[in-house]
Amino acid sequence: MTTKPNVTNRWWVETSVKRPRKPEPAASETEQGTPDKPPSEQAQLRIVENFYSVARDYNQDRAKDDLTDNNLRIARAANPPPGQWVYVAMTEEHYPARLIKRIKDEFRLPREARGIVLDHGRVVRLLVCGPQLEDWMLDVTLSDEPSVDVYVWNTMHRERLFKRAEEALRQARRWTLSLIEYPPVRDEPFRGALL
Repeated sequence: MTTKPNVTNRWWVETSVKRPRKPEPAASETEQGTPDKPPSEQAQLRIVENFYSVARDYNQDRAKDDLTDNNLRIARAANPPPGQWVYVAMTEEHYPARLIKRIKDEFRLPREARGIVLDHGRVVRLLVCGPQLEDWMLDVTLSDEPSVDVYVWNTMHRERLFKRAEEALRQARRWTLSLIEYPPVRDEPFRGALL
């Protein structure tokens, strides 16, 4: 007869509660800190207070709108012709030219779409727009965690992370072709069924 596992024979189950001991404050800490908090805790509190003071009145919806507007401003300024890429360097450091060429070859921009390669040095972003820049836009970020964000009329409808850049580029191309074939109608709500 076999014995059923229980807490006593499961070596991976912690059966005793260990409470950390409070370290004795050093003489210098008690002299410099307040009686109830050592200086290390006071420094941590100052860092946290500074963080929250920076984040005070932070409006996440406005930040999302600003990001969308920023992408649209970049696309308008670059004004890529249909079916072609425009390169925009965002920093003094540049991504290797051979890898940018490989990315553009991998994506194969459809002739109705417009493309902008944003070179951030260590990260490359692709903005892929429809024939009208305001209709829809894909923001493809090729970093350690590649992602594709889809905006239709300046509203984010899809965000997806990928394990590999090749997967992100393939999915972005599928969504681009789908949005070109079935363009979103301005006066009708976009339900994102094509994505």
